Amino acid sequence: MTGSEAATQGKADRLELIDSLRAMALAGVVVMNMMTFAGLSYLTPEMRAEMLSTLDYAAWTFLRVFVDGKALAAFSFMFGFSFSIILAKALASEERPGRRVIRRLLTLFFIGLFNALFLYWADILMTYAALGLILPLAGRLPSWVTAAAGAALILIGPLVLALGDFGAAAPPPRGHIDSIEAYASPQITDAVQQNWHMILNASESADSMLVLRLFTLSGLFLLGLAAGKSGLLMRMIGERGLLWRLGLALVVIGLAMKLMMRFWLGGEGAWAMLNLQTPLMALGYLMLVAAAFGGPAAHRLRAILAPLGRMTLTGYLTSAVFGQAVFYGWGFGLIGEVGTLGALAVAAGIYALLMGFALLWFRHFLHGPWEWLWRSLTNLKPQPITRPGEPQ
Repeated sequence: MTGSEAATQGKADRLELIDSLRAMALAGVVVMNMMTFAGLSYLTPEMRAEMLSTLDYAAWTFLRVFVDGKALAAFSFMFGFSFSIILAKALASEERPGRRVIRRLLTLFFIGLFNALFLYWADILMTYAALGLILPLAGRLPSWVTAAAGAALILIGPLVLALGDFGAAAPPPRGHIDSIEAYASPQITDAVQQNWHMILNASESADSMLVLRLFTLSGLFLLGLAAGKSGLLMRMIGERGLLWRLGLALVVIGLAMKLMMRFWLGGEGAWAMLNLQTPLMALGYLMLVAAAFGGPAAHRLRAILAPLGRMTLTGYLTSAVFGQAVFYGWGFGLIGEVGTLGALAVAAGIYALLMGFALLWFRHFLHGPWEWLWRSLTNLKPQPITRPGEPQ
């Protein structure tokens, strides 16, 4: 292999690794979303402790400590990183790329609105589209300024909770047990009506969580953008030893903060600063996964995961369809009938189906189905989707 061929192969391996990181972040999002589709997230802590078996409750506690919030945070960082690639291409091909970027975000917002109304009320795409408006401006700043702004936003979130009249940050669905009965209805229209109800009412007692997410997600967007623009993430991937050490340190520090907040100190007042555990653990996870997947021995695993990482929008939306089909009344009607381990098994099965679909799809097509629609609406005309030599 010549030097240029080796460089090309090295770049391909690193892009494959980035796609694998997206796929792993999506896995955590799917797992936590299935807890909501299964009805478990709507219960109060007291109801959950009474209803779940010992193993199910232990699994729920594990997810709350190690996965809840972290998967979304990691997904948000990777969104910012992906946007750095989009911005770079737009700036290279257009003199004034701002309009196209705005169209892309507006399209994402309306896809998110469709998702919230018809698939999963706790949509994150609309939030991404709204917060993403800061990225074109940030993309023109030096990378170190963007990274500093991102870190500052992450710090400001819990600081606002600490200094303001806010309680501990709690997930929005908690206590909305009426949703279980509504989604158990065999009528799809009832599910749509309940989605609308949850969009309007789920956040009534979740001001702390919304404030925290606003600053944390914005900060992670900017950190991801800075990592992509500067090439820092790609350079760090070549330093697997450093990634292992730094990733493990962030996870341990974040875990210690989470355990203190959950079992001893709560998350109110000055202790709200312990909410920094979420971005710390999320970034630590990404580093550990990058270190684990970055070696030659993990090539086969990367090859399996990377296709799904190239269609995370399709994976996110399709997992919601599957979640409804399994748990809602118009489908198998299992909402409120399974515990944490059962919901985990469903999530694993859905994720396996998504991986298989992505592997088959990209044998013939250039973009995932929803990604193609997103690109076509952004460009205001249908985009090529089949590979060269394939029938259109």
